[in-house]
Amino acid sequence: MKACKYDNEAAVDKPLMEAPISRRGLFAALAVAAGLGLLGADAALGWDYWGQNAAIAQGAWDMYGMLNGKINCCKGRSNPVNQCMGWANNWTEWYAFRYAYVQILRYALNFQVECDYENELWFHLSFYPLTACGDDNYNPNGKRIWFASDYDNLGAIKEDEQENNIVTFDGNLTNEELGVGTGRHDTGWKHYQYNETGKWYRRKSKDVTHRWCADLNIFNIYVEGKYHAEAVDALHSQTGWLTSTVEHTYLTNEDIQGIVCRIHAADDDTLNWDVGNASITDSTDIYQQKFKGNYNQLFLTEFSKVRDGSYSDDWGPVPGFLTSFRPAHVANASCAVNALWGGPWDGKEFSHSACTQPFAINRAGVDSRASAWWVTKTFSEGTPLFEDGAVSIINDASGLCVNRPNATVAKPSKLNLFHNGYKAGVAGDRASAWVVEEIPFAGSLTLNDGVKEIQFGETVTCSDPLLSCSPCNNWSDVKGNNGGTAVSNFVYRWYYADEDEVPSGCSGASIIGSCHLSNFGDMPDCPAYRHVGMNMSSKMCIEAISLRLDGSPWEGSICYSMLAKGGKWSDAAADGEQVGMSGKSLRWSAIKVWLTGEVSLHFDLEVRAFNSNLSWTGGYVSGHDLDSASVNGFGDLKGVNELRCVQVDLIPKPKGATVLREFSKTARELSLSEQELDLVSGRYLSCVVQQVFPAELRSGINFDSPLVHRFHGSISAGPVHVGGIKVVYHADGIGDESIVFTETAQPGAHTASAAATSAALKSHCNLNEHFDEDPSTGFTGWFMDKELTAPYGGTELSAGDELHLYGRNRCTVRIDYAKGSLRPEEGAVYRGAASDSASEVIDALSLPDFSRGVEAHVIDGLSLPALGDDGAGHKAVYWGERVAPVKPSGVYAKQPDGTWRRYVAECWLTSAAGDSSIASIKAERDNTLYIKWSVAQSDGVTSSKR
Repeated sequence: MKACKYDNEAAVDKPLMEAPISRRGLFAALAVAAGLGLLGADAALGWDYWGQNAAIAQGAWDMYGMLNGKINCCKGRSNPVNQCMGWANNWTEWYAFRYAYVQILRYALNFQVECDYENELWFHLSFYPLTACGDDNYNPNGKRIWFASDYDNLGAIKEDEQENNIVTFDGNLTNEELGVGTGRHDTGWKHYQYNETGKWYRRKSKDVTHRWCADLNIFNIYVEGKYHAEAVDALHSQTGWLTSTVEHTYLTNEDIQGIVCRIHAADDDTLNWDVGNASITDSTDIYQQKFKGNYNQLFLTEFSKVRDGSYSDDWGPVPGFLTSFRPAHVANASCAVNALWGGPWDGKEFSHSACTQPFAINRAGVDSRASAWWVTKTFSEGTPLFEDGAVSIINDASGLCVNRPNATVAKPSKLNLFHNGYKAGVAGDRASAWVVEEIPFAGSLTLNDGVKEIQFGETVTCSDPLLSCSPCNNWSDVKGNNGGTAVSNFVYRWYYADEDEVPSGCSGASIIGSCHLSNFGDMPDCPAYRHVGMNMSSKMCIEAISLRLDGSPWEGSICYSMLAKGGKWSDAAADGEQVGMSGKSLRWSAIKVWLTGEVSLHFDLEVRAFNSNLSWTGGYVSGHDLDSASVNGFGDLKGVNELRCVQVDLIPKPKGATVLREFSKTARELSLSEQELDLVSGRYLSCVVQQVFPAELRSGINFDSPLVHRFHGSISAGPVHVGGIKVVYHADGIGDESIVFTETAQPGAHTASAAATSAALKSHCNLNEHFDEDPSTGFTGWFMDKELTAPYGGTELSAGDELHLYGRNRCTVRIDYAKGSLRPEEGAVYRGAASDSASEVIDALSLPDFSRGVEAHVIDGLSLPALGDDGAGHKAVYWGERVAPVKPSGVYAKQPDGTWRRYVAECWLTSAAGDSSIASIKAERDNTLYIKWSVAQSDGVTSSKR
């Protein structure tokens, strides 16, 4: 640090003791008072460095506790403005000449160390070698004898060890400005021509203590009258060691890797990162802009590739992993958000004060620390920003923060990188406060414009996601800048199910994973679709893993097994149980994951595995109540390469659904094959859609296989019913009004539905043996024809068929005696007329025997088969058939006195009491009709004699 010379009020022609003492001169005045010696007048005049206050031979000096303390650069200091420390040596002197007059030379070394910049990751120390020189000159001419014509000293600044020279400096001493005259003349501390030197110090996970000193050799001078062109060890001077501590970083990293996100200002979500004009050109600036769901406002969060061995040595397991932000609008992901000017890590120098640098996307340096970012909440703890979820995004190469210049809200405005250079310089600063928000694939889709059913052979089409889903609804400019290449695609997976349910998202369910990594330690719980493990360092392999379901509304388990490198599959674990063990140097090569229980009826799984030397492998696990033997593994199934990262995600599906077509970019339109028609006929079709990035473009040295391969989220379209084989059941009729049940059958073997039979039964319809029972037993069963001549015992159905089945209920009409009716008398002979010669009437007064007639049934214009259940006093009929029993004629019986008695029948009574009568009855249940025989009344005489 150069101090402001204008605060020093010392007069140019007065020695130090006579100069007025300003605040900046206080240190020197105290030194004088302590008897430590005096500085020359030059130090009192316009000095530039705080160390110029030190006295010759003072030794160590310190400001703001730097010596044996912790290095810091705090705002608001003055006199001096920066923390500094140093060491001032005594004079080193010798005889240059011993002639008639004597000439003596001397110099002193003073070393100043100053902290003039600090941010969350870096300190900058400036090193200032100061020297004073003088002479005792008794030459009558009185000229000064240090000359400016030749370099006469060479020095070094050492760190930690005597042999470790981190900076060298050289120059020449001169005292010619002191004027002429004999006697002693000394300069004050001066920087001479020394280049200003310094060094950046990186914060690490622990405090690191360093020490420094300065060393100086004198040459190109006379000693005892002899010229010495080389450095003379006898004239060497070295300061004492100065010790101070570089404080560790207090930052920690948020785990945001594995998502597609937008990034907006914490205090204004209309201010979003926006790559100007969706350009993919290097050094394209990033602006703040209103969020419109455009691809150039979206970023993929990947693990930074700088998590190498040296980085691990610096940080160990704390504070986590750095993030690389890949602009989503660059199709091949060859660009990264970048600090164009780099920083101390790259050997790039920048101002040791409030510093602003450009913030852009770039291809160069995607693997460097210029593209590696700390995403930390630490800076906002204790402030309102913390509750807002705000983070600071800090470049690893420079420690500068992504910043809105002067907290502007103007749109568009170019963003930059900034830090004010002081301790905690971004704490609570809203201009450097951001929110990282995941952007999922969301929206709604339909099949065939929302129709409920399609007919046999009809094509099914999912609606266009570009029209109704986000964030994909505006990408024309993005495609243009990528040479017409789409930066994402849609993939379609088709299901069929027996039920018309289609899920809306995952119903709050997710999978949480955790693992133990070699050379790192335990990774905290993380949504497993993002990452379990990490894919950017071959030194960090999975040693142990666990998975669990979270928030599922259905019972069930997630199960998993691991293939040991060079070994066998582990026993299955479930629901958070750990496979493997930390600290045992275990290595795995592949993983199996599956669901059991009710939850497996509602979800399938996507599983991806990242192996050293293989990149990603992956696929889908579909079905329910699976086990380890029935599930495919993912990873290196040969057991050779180490497993480093796993991703597992839920894919919602209709309850119990089966996959018809696997995910494909070309499957938006579905034309069913004959075999598929047999599967889906009469069932419900639905489609699950995802938005994926072109993985085929995102591989190779510059991307090293993406962690983010798609937007999170699946959208379900449908359902639509596929017109299958219609089976129509008709009961007690042949027209539409007789349909009692309709089912959609699947191709293949078919038998009549028990539900249809249940629907067909009428109450109290039975043959005579079960008269009036309920439930009824009189149903005929099902027939393939309306005349009920071809019983249906089952058949093989084919897609496109339609089947009608017919059946009828049977009822019984009984005939019984009404109350008070006469019955046949034993031995009585009944004749058709009152004459012995008249024909005898057999079974007169008995109940009618319907079996003696010819049975015939005509209903709905059809002649139906005989039922074969007629008998004395009962007749079998079809439901709905009208029955009109023949009324028996009157009969006569001769009495013992020779007279004749006539008997007549009263038909057909509806009750035993004989309240009313009818001529016929429509059979809609089992019924009883009554007959009443009585003696006829004729002219008041009941008999006649002949």
